[in-house]
Amino acid sequence: MLEGLSHEPGEAAGHAELVAEKIRAALNRPYVINNHERYYCSSSIGISLFHEQTDTSDNLLKYADAALYQAKNAGRDTICFHAPAMPAMLEERAALETDLRQGLRQQEFMLYYQAQVDRDGRLTGAEALLRWLHPQRGLVSPTEFIPLAEETGLILPIGLWVLETACAQLAAWASLPDVAHLTLAVNVSARQFHHPGFVEQVLTALGAGQGYLFGRPVPVEELR
Repeated sequence: MLEGLSHEPGEAAGHAELVAEKIRAALNRPYVINNHERYYCSSSIGISLFHEQTDTSDNLLKYADAALYQAKNAGRDTICFHAPAMPAMLEERAALETDLRQGLRQQEFMLYYQAQVDRDGRLTGAEALLRWLHPQRGLVSPTEFIPLAEETGLILPIGLWVLETACAQLAAWASLPDVAHLTLAVNVSARQFHHPGFVEQVLTALGAGQGYLFGRPVPVEELR
């Protein structure tokens, strides 16, 4: 806690940010271990300003925690001040996380298939695009739920569902002469890609295609 700050909000914020920058710079210095190994760390700092009669200590800690979450969400190694809308943002985030877990259990996710064509306009394949059809929110944009899924680890079961569903769809196409030549691209998160069981999951999903998929490309289109 910083004491003796100015009663003028702008000056108080400037002083608090200066102190936070010094703390961040100190934490960002490399640590030398065993005389040669260098280790680096980063820090995220949340700041809540107040005067004597504004709020309770519990609420001030909540505000600082909300600012810390916002700093981490902004890319880490960042300083962020509490804003009045932050508690509502945290409540919305918690509600979205609950809905996300429920959506996975209730099979609310679906794949849209975007056509891929060659230079002559011939259909060569498709890209599998994840969509979430929420019973109350409607169609939720991936930009809203994918970052939260990454942060909470839900991207792993969601990504596995995408992989299994896409391979099942590709197997269905492979059994039909008119579309048997199509390929299917799947977006994979970096976290899923680096998971120790990823290769086994891919092989299992391919094997579930009853032999149709072995030797057929299921390219990784993009690492998020």
